[in-house]
Amino acid sequence: MKVLGINASPRKGANTATLVETALKGAAGKGAETKMVNLNELDMKPCIGCDACKENLGHCVQKDDLTPLMEEMATFDAIVLGTPVYWFHVSAQFKTLVDRLYCYYGFEMDPETNDYKEILAFPAGKKVVFVTSRGDPEEKKDYDVYYGYMNEWLKVVGMALLASSVEFIHHYGSWNEKDAARKDAELLARAESVGASMI
Repeated sequence: MKVLGINASPRKGANTATLVETALKGAAGKGAETKMVNLNELDMKPCIGCDACKENLGHCVQKDDLTPLMEEMATFDAIVLGTPVYWFHVSAQFKTLVDRLYCYYGFEMDPETNDYKEILAFPAGKKVVFVTSRGDPEEKKDYDVYYGYMNEWLKVVGMALLASSVEFIHHYGSWNEKDAARKDAELLARAESVGASMI
C-alpha cells in the first residue's frame, strides 16, 4: 500500500509537518510505502481558469511541479493532507493545490433532460486524513465554513468515496509555537495511530 503525505505549511518542520510525518510513520510501521511532499518547496502556479482540462479530464496543461504531483496523487492508496489554519482558512499553498485539482472535475449535459451531471476523474475510494493546526483554542467556534470547505471539495473531486473514510487530526492552541505538536505526546500518539489505521 502506498501513502502520500502533503505538507501545505510554508514552515517546514513545524506543527503541520510534524503531524503529517507522524501519521506517515504509523503507516510505514504497518508496512506501507510512504512519501512526503512539502508544497512550499515546489514551483506552483495558480489555476488560470483556462478550462483546457475539460477537454482532457485529469490533465492540467500548466508546466510546473504541481502537474506531475497531482497525477502522482491519483496513484496512491491513501493521502495525508496537512494545512495550517491562517486567517480562519487553509494556507495559500493548500488552496493552490485544491484549485488545481479542478482539472479532475467535469460535467456533461444529458440530452434527454438538458440537465448537467458531474464527471469525477480522480480515482475514488482513497483513505484520506486531514491534519490541521491552528493557534486558536479548541473551544473557538469560528471555523464551520473552513471545515465545510474541506469536506465539500473532497466530495466534488471524488477523492474519498465516503465521508466515513476521511479522518481529521486537529491541533489547537499552537499560536506561534512551531514545536508545540512535537511536545504533545498524546497528539503524536493519535497521529501515529491514525496513520497505522489507514493500512
